[in-house]
Amino acid sequence: MRAVHVPHGGVGWRRRLGDPQVMVSLVAAACLLVEAVIAKNVIEVELDFFSQFVPMWIFIAYLVSGLRDRTSEIAFSAVIILATAAILVLYAV
Repeated sequence: MRAVHVPHGGVGWRRRLGDPQVMVSLVAAACLLVEAVIAKNVIEVELDFFSQFVPMWIFIAYLVSGLRDRTSEIAFSAVIILATAAILVLYAV
């Protein structure tokens, strides 16, 4: 019977989460989810197409820019979070 090699300590997923593209995409996905839940259930508005997908548009800009260093990862993640918050505040007013 063959032995199955399983890496100890979860090294594989840590390496994948360390990739800047994965981290920015997870931030964008979380912001999309939070934006949808808050818009529908808390402030009870329907967002237009552009406003609804602002985190995705910024993530696409990140992909097109080609920047993959730590500074651009933090900058784009912050812009995604701030843009999502700004959209929700604008619709709440």
